[in-house]
Amino acid sequence: MSLERLIIQNVRNIIDAELVFHPQFNLIVGENGSGKTSLLESIQFLEKARQYRGARFAPFVNKSSDYCIVFGLLQQNNRSTRLGVHRSLDGKRVIRINGEIVRRSSDLARELPVLYLGPETIDLLLGAPANRRRFLNWGVFHVEPQFGVLWLEANRSLKQRNSILRKSSTESNELNVWTKLLAKQAEQIDKSRAEYHKRLEPLFTKIVSSLSGLQGVKLEYSRGWNKDAALIACYQDQIAIDLRRGFTQLGFQRSELKITAKGEPVTTICSRGELKVLSWALILAQGKLLEEENGSQALYLVDDMASELDLAHRTSICAWLEKSGSQIFATSLDANSLRESWHGNRGKEFHVEHGRFTVKEYID
Repeated sequence: MSLERLIIQNVRNIIDAELVFHPQFNLIVGENGSGKTSLLESIQFLEKARQYRGARFAPFVNKSSDYCIVFGLLQQNNRSTRLGVHRSLDGKRVIRINGEIVRRSSDLARELPVLYLGPETIDLLLGAPANRRRFLNWGVFHVEPQFGVLWLEANRSLKQRNSILRKSSTESNELNVWTKLLAKQAEQIDKSRAEYHKRLEPLFTKIVSSLSGLQGVKLEYSRGWNKDAALIACYQDQIAIDLRRGFTQLGFQRSELKITAKGEPVTTICSRGELKVLSWALILAQGKLLEEENGSQALYLVDDMASELDLAHRTSICAWLEKSGSQIFATSLDANSLRESWHGNRGKEFHVEHGRFTVKEYID
């Protein structure tokens, strides 16, 4: 799968751009604030129909406008797919796939799986558990077609149960109904996540071994309640606490991924540089598993690799990406620092200044 063409209107400092990409390697070069990261954000917007950085949408739209548009043309197995997202500051959003309006942004994500490697990737390890749950959910969503619907239903049940807990101090039939439904849905989510982890873990350890000298690294999954007990039994034991606190203590919303080295959490024993490599290895493993399970490839956004990793690690990671055959968009302040990492791999080089792009040369 590759993104052949991208049209961007009014995204940050990119007022109007139409770009045709190389099916494998695209290097975007420019000064800070020139529009490099805005291009990557536009691709993420085409996947999610929302901005990646920050909660407020307004800064994503160029200050001279009250809307933005991103359109992309995908190519996969001799099939073309047109994706488009129009969003305005008043909250209105229109998503189109091949000209047809669709309601769910997950339909976009299904067509355009995007993986990001950049400064924020380390938050997979240093950030809140919610970051790692999103990582898990992305992976399961792309290998299990029904997971998206199950996820929405389970979150709806959790919201209903929490609403009842906040309003009541005693058990009720209504609470019991939602508790049973939530427990069933959470068990299904856990099963899917556990299976995904089982397949991801060996790929992760293999990639870590090739990228770093760290020994005894393990990727562990915790489901969010006692591993030896059914969730419905845990809810029954916890009911008094849940009622007192007004929300559900246990369940799929408390699951966690943990990375250890020789039994110790890597966040306590590894340097920041080592944590960067481990977090990037997680993303590479996820992309590899998507390829193995679905026979499809993610699109990789690689933001400012030269400032994040030394040459040896950059070269190793680029070799993994090159071997995958996936389409890559890599940004840099300096073209030479990335060219030396890609072994002269052929592709397109874009230079951006004040939101305007020029194709300077082909990389040979």
